[in-house]
Amino acid sequence: MNAQDKPVPKELKPFIKEGYEAMDFEKGDLNGDKLEDYLLILKIKGEDTMTYDNPEWDAQRPLLLLIRQTDKKLKEAITNDELILCRNCGGVMGDPYQGIMIKPGGFSVDFYGGSSWRWSDTYTFLYDKVKKDWFLERHGSSNFHAGDPEGTEENTTIRRSEIGDVSLLKYSPDYNTDSSEWKVNVAKTYFYQSPLLGSKPKKAYLVKGNTVTSYKQFKNFIQCTFTNNKDESTTGFILKKDLVLVGKARN
Repeated sequence: MNAQDKPVPKELKPFIKEGYEAMDFEKGDLNGDKLEDYLLILKIKGEDTMTYDNPEWDAQRPLLLLIRQTDKKLKEAITNDELILCRNCGGVMGDPYQGIMIKPGGFSVDFYGGSSWRWSDTYTFLYDKVKKDWFLERHGSSNFHAGDPEGTEENTTIRRSEIGDVSLLKYSPDYNTDSSEWKVNVAKTYFYQSPLLGSKPKKAYLVKGNTVTSYKQFKNFIQCTFTNNKDESTTGFILKKDLVLVGKARN
C-alpha cells in the first residue's frame, strides 16, 4: 500500500518538500527508544504520468527518517536520495519499489524488477546505539530466469561484518565499489555465492596466475567476474587471502 491509498498524517505534512508528494510512509520504533517514529518516502509531483522525454523521468525519491523526540514532536534525522529506486528502474517489470517495513530498531526496503532475467533486492538498516546511527546490516539479493525460476535462481547475502560501516546517510548503490586488479596466489581458489566465511563454495574456481578486477571489495572477499578462454563467465566472491593485489583502484 502506498501513501495514495492512505491519508497522510498531519504531523508528516511539514516534512513534504516543495514540489514533492508523499509516496509511502510507515510508523514504528526506529531507534529502540519505544517511541513511534516514521519513514517517509517522497516523489516528484506528477511522477506517475511522466513520459521518457521528461527530464524528471528518473527523478530521485528521497527517504526521510523522522525520529520522535521526548517532547513527542518529530525531527528529521536523516535524508537519503539514493536508497529508493526510481519509478523506471525496474525495467519491463515497471516500478521496482515493493515496500518498507519497520522492525524494532531498524527497517527493511524491498525492490523487484527485470524482464526475462528477474532480480530482487532487500536492504536492512539497523540502529547502532553505540555509534548512534543507522547502518546497512544486510543486503539480500536474488536473480533468476523467468522461464526456469527453480533451475536458475541464485541468492546472495552480504552482512555488515563484511560490508563494514555503511551509514544510511552515506549509502548509495555503489557502496564498497572497487576496481583493483588481483592475481590468484594459490593453486586453486573457489567462487562463493555469498561473502560468508565457512559457507560452501561454488564449483567454479580460478587457478594460480589468473587475474581478475574487483568491482566491490569487502573485509574478506572481493566480488568479481572472470571470463575464460571459452568466453564463459563466472560471477561471485573470492577470498582475498587467496589473492595478491596487483594494482590499486584509481579514483
